[in-house]
Amino acid sequence: MAVLKAIKVKDRDGETFFKCPRCGMLFRKSKDYVKHVNKSHGHLFK
Repeated sequence: MAVLKAIKVKDRDGETFFKCPRCGMLFRKSKDYVKHVNKSHGHLFK
């Protein structure tokens, strides 16, 4: 089973972003990251 762990990136203001390791998209909230992984990369989990 594939696991896509988010790469946590901090900007210069100290805000944490979640970066998708497969396509490089950035997300502010972890919930948005999880939605993206399930929708765009969900075929890896089947």
